[in-house]
Amino acid sequence: MTLTEQGLRVERADPSTASDEVLYAIARHHEVMRTERVPEDPALLLDKMVIDMRQPRTDGEAVAFNAWDGDRVVGHIGVFMPLLDNLHLAFLDLSVEAPYRGRGVARDLLSRAADLVGEKGRRRLVTSTNERVPAGEVFARRLGAEAALATHHNQLVVAELDHSLLAGWERDAESRATDYRAWTNVGPYPQDRIEALVDIWNVMNTAPRGDLDMEDWKITPEKMAEWEQNMLATGEQRVATFVDHVPTGRIVAFSELFWQPGRDTLLFQGATAAHPDHRGHGLGRWVKARNLREALARNPEARYVRTGNADSNRWMLAINHAMGFRPFVAYTDWQIELDALRSALAAR
Repeated sequence: MTLTEQGLRVERADPSTASDEVLYAIARHHEVMRTERVPEDPALLLDKMVIDMRQPRTDGEAVAFNAWDGDRVVGHIGVFMPLLDNLHLAFLDLSVEAPYRGRGVARDLLSRAADLVGEKGRRRLVTSTNERVPAGEVFARRLGAEAALATHHNQLVVAELDHSLLAGWERDAESRATDYRAWTNVGPYPQDRIEALVDIWNVMNTAPRGDLDMEDWKITPEKMAEWEQNMLATGEQRVATFVDHVPTGRIVAFSELFWQPGRDTLLFQGATAAHPDHRGHGLGRWVKARNLREALARNPEARYVRTGNADSNRWMLAINHAMGFRPFVAYTDWQIELDALRSALAAR
């Protein structure tokens, strides 16, 4: 039975031009999916999500296809195609509400996305599934997708945090790393240090990628400015701690934490990196410890800290596990060639 015969319709939406009605329907769909994936979390902020979807991006093109049942979005696939790096890739975010699974919704949405990325010259697609929605992995395997990177969202319970451990890490780094100075920034980054910030951000390319067919991502001042604009527009809060190498004036380590007013109980760990030439001095522990202390001082409502890590990133996992992070939800990144996907969809 076709989707039309089931009373469903599929429509394309471009976030930059879509109506508020469409974007709020997408946001409500994401909230339904949130209740399945992380029912223990506070509700998503719909206004913030709509603002986020509307933010202009010069580094990529975003398109969505939505399956509608009346005035509700019950299935969604977001397509993001980078425009500056990794031009062979398209990233897919596919979700179907539980009562609508097994009815051809995911296949229809994926077929439309495949046609779009084919028109744009992309040859490989990347998506992610998690253990809280097992249907996603089943569907990926049936299509013949390759499991390319295993990750976890790990969680720290703030009430169980050993503050003396973090203080010890700070003292140890300060005594050992005498050529280094730590400093903390709240909110937008200082414009007079953007070039140095871009340099340390590009160190994130050393993080494990597993078997993903992915090239380095080049962070630029322009891309960072767009991130900053998005943060200001949505009201997201950020605390970041950096370490300068005093003799050279370079930033050689950093760590970020974010939270959303209205969902203050959750702190989200952003990037953490130490420059390869400056590892072995405890800089990673230093920035993580100081930054968490600073964030908790500014957001005393925080109850949990979440971070995403590749299961193969033993260096960062060693720090996180010592801090008290424990596995929360397992994720898998999948990739598939466009031609293989089209063949699998046709066969089904």
